[in-house]
Amino acid sequence: MTAGAPLAIEMILPSLATGGMETMATALARALARRGHRVGVTCLESEGDLAEDLRRTGIPVSLVPCPGTVPLLRPHPGLREHFAAQPLDVVHAHNGVWVKAALAARAAGVPAVVHTAHGFAFGEPWFEDALRWWAGLRTDMVAAVSAPLREHLVHKARIPASRVTTIINGIDTMRFAPHGTSGILRGAVGVGPDVPLVGCVARLDPVKNLALLIDAMALMVRDLPDARLVLVGDGPLRESLREQAQVAGLGDRVLFPGAFADTAPIYRDLDIFVLPSVSEGTSISALEAMASGTPVVATAVGGTPQLLGDGCGMLVPSGDAQALADAIRGLLADPTGRSRIAQAARKRVLDRFSHADMVRAYERLYRQVAGADAGATRRKA
Repeated sequence: MTAGAPLAIEMILPSLATGGMETMATALARALARRGHRVGVTCLESEGDLAEDLRRTGIPVSLVPCPGTVPLLRPHPGLREHFAAQPLDVVHAHNGVWVKAALAARAAGVPAVVHTAHGFAFGEPWFEDALRWWAGLRTDMVAAVSAPLREHLVHKARIPASRVTTIINGIDTMRFAPHGTSGILRGAVGVGPDVPLVGCVARLDPVKNLALLIDAMALMVRDLPDARLVLVGDGPLRESLREQAQVAGLGDRVLFPGAFADTAPIYRDLDIFVLPSVSEGTSISALEAMASGTPVVATAVGGTPQLLGDGCGMLVPSGDAQALADAIRGLLADPTGRSRIAQAARKRVLDRFSHADMVRAYERLYRQVAGADAGATRRKA
């Protein structure tokens, strides 16, 4: 049990489709529930495949459809009633629902509103920072998952610096650990233990720029004809990425096994994990790979340089397929270098990216904005 009265916390997301933000939010919800808090999750678009997993652990999941742009200007009646019907202490909004959640929570009289900024969408419209400013007016505290995100929120979205903090994502380093290859991913895609396997675990979404990784694979294929690229996950770009691989003449060298319910053993089957994103906060998948003992090559965007600096991975410029191919090719040819990077990365995650530390940081933030005795006061009302 936590110090002080248990809090009633409602997490708000677009959906619980598998992705880094959703993985972080569900892991946080479970940890908070284990610490004695009453936690629920509300989706505004669809439930997604993580919803039933949460329900099985006793965390309620609600779907409150909140479409359109009108709820960006005034509270959505259904969402306001949903919040008002519960004895909530904190509404915690995540990317994609911040404005809608903040307006409805304030209208429902929820004592505290928190938002986590996970990153920015690829090609987002020019007015997004104005919407962030609008939501910030109705938000007690904003948690950015990286220092560059915090700087953007303060200087571009004009949210007062006193109301923007940095809480770095953390992961379960017992679950994600270097226990040796599992064979699960290699078995699923039909490659043997000696085949060089490069991959990414991510939603197949424009912000991840997986097309760049296929371009890099095309540049490597002559030198490494046995190597395979595996894109683990699902998303709107699955078919276009598959078509790109076919047009590039890669055939069965690029593999699409879909999403896995448990990704912990997946990282251990990769020789190299690659994250070619155009934008990142603090990447959950990169942290999971680092903790699992899989060396990471990534584009130097957002919070990624803070993860991979000091020999903990390899950074390349965003959008540079040749640099990406050269980095992957060099690491595949250097087992000793891969081992050195893997050891340094695992140590960095253990030292700086503990899931328990992240959970405690959010718990302190909730109590800061809602008041130390909010749980007890709210339940007596």
